[in-house]
Amino acid sequence: MAKVFDRVAIDSWLRDEVVRKFPPGGLGDIKLGSPCIVNPGETAVFVRSGEAMGTFEPGTHVLTTANVPFLMDWVEKGLFGGKNVFTADVYYVKTTDLTMKWGTTQPIIIEHLNRPPGASAIVGNGTYVVRVKEPWRFLQAMDAFRESVRQPQLKDRLDPKLAIMMQDKMSELAIAKNLGPAQLQSFSQDLNELLIGLLQAEFDALGMVLVDFNIRMGLHPKSLEVVTNMGYGTSYVQKQQADAFVDAANNPSGGGNMGEIGFGAMGMAAMQSMQQQQQPQQVQQPQAAPTASSGESAGMPDVMTPQQAAEILQVSYEDVVAAIEAGDLKARKIGNAYRISKANMEAFLAG
Repeated sequence: MAKVFDRVAIDSWLRDEVVRKFPPGGLGDIKLGSPCIVNPGETAVFVRSGEAMGTFEPGTHVLTTANVPFLMDWVEKGLFGGKNVFTADVYYVKTTDLTMKWGTTQPIIIEHLNRPPGASAIVGNGTYVVRVKEPWRFLQAMDAFRESVRQPQLKDRLDPKLAIMMQDKMSELAIAKNLGPAQLQSFSQDLNELLIGLLQAEFDALGMVLVDFNIRMGLHPKSLEVVTNMGYGTSYVQKQQADAFVDAANNPSGGGNMGEIGFGAMGMAAMQSMQQQQQPQQVQQPQAAPTASSGESAGMPDVMTPQQAAEILQVSYEDVVAAIEAGDLKARKIGNAYRISKANMEAFLAG
């Protein structure tokens, strides 16, 4: 049997708590005429059957049908069963500033396809400050309908989202401002202020405000190697050939001195040599008839992202990923990202 409560309030919070449910431990009946106490820096959201009944800002609110409109609505729907109580979960949400530490566990890949090598690997660390602006949207977006949500749990959900946001917005910025690796390095001091504005729309969707952003960013010390290994700056075929050199260098029985030389200098030199050797051959050889229509192949990069493929195919990003996962469009998965070769795209278009 549900317990009847004649007072709704959170008397004490854990130090890093962001969300607290009332009543704890399950459903409870709340007596009409009870006070709902919302302290400064809190918002109370009444929820029933997965729907928001209403939201209370700081203050003391007497829960009666006379002064709380949503209660009258629910009475008219017959949900109180003629009793002087109603059943609801109340989620108290902190609306004060929350400071989060942040750092890259993996480099962020910033694309600048109009500047060689086509992308840069960025690392960073620092802090950012957020605040809940729309509690109901926040509860939904962050799956926060729990007995308690603490700041480390919120951080675990926000950090990967922030990395994706930064990757997308910084790539847009690099392309718009024609920034390459050197420019990104020198431009990084201006990025924080720009990113607050660029990222706010993404935080709006989470019901939050990005109050401050202070992340120190710079190029990964092996940025060129990282992005080359992902297929940037070289064709897909050349990348496969370079991978073969790496395998040979790491194979004790197959390379003589190659294992001692390693990939650092030899692999990069080999790739450069292959590029130089292939350039005159491409000039001398007559142009082969494209396997796809000339309109589709024109300007198609040797290696492309699903988003670039979607633009070429004039479909959505989700359609391209679905084709990859179905095996219709062949792609290489690197980490969590797909890369599609021109050859595979043309084969897909040819059917």
